[in-house]
Amino acid sequence: MRCYYFGELFARKRGVKVDHELMFVSAVLHDLGFTEAGKGPHRFEVEGAHAARRFLLDKGVADDRAWQVWHNIALHVGDLNLFKDEPTRVMQQGILYDLTALPPELALEPKDVADVLHHYPRLGFKQGFLELFTRELDSKQPYPHRFHFCSCIEHHRSNTLNIPKPEDFLGSAPFAD
Repeated sequence: MRCYYFGELFARKRGVKVDHELMFVSAVLHDLGFTEAGKGPHRFEVEGAHAARRFLLDKGVADDRAWQVWHNIALHVGDLNLFKDEPTRVMQQGILYDLTALPPELALEPKDVADVLHHYPRLGFKQGFLELFTRELDSKQPYPHRFHFCSCIEHHRSNTLNIPKPEDFLGSAPFAD
């Protein structure tokens, strides 16, 4: 829910018109791959996208909209959603805002952030999320995800590609927990 509301705040800040329903469903279900509904052999974001799409189709949602949600969820762990349409971009920014530090120009109004956190507190999110990812990795060995090929080349040729420790990535979020 925080991700959705942070995305709505980004949309409002930038004056972006969004499909609120599509953004809501994409944001709220983006980590469905960590649940029983999203269990399977693939990366959690792909399994979650499959589960969300099946759920939407079962509820009578049009195929093209179900695919839009699938794409939003399947691509949310990288930066690809930041290069898509504005509604997808602000949804992705909402997800990232809850997870890690963003550039200063993407700051949200502290009062608005406090309102979201009042209704949807973090409750030890940083540590809990790291533990959730650890369980995900433990359940899928060998892990089926690979770095982007260019990232692998840069890491091995120059050793300058910064690959942050998960604790540092999550720790950079502008929240105490």
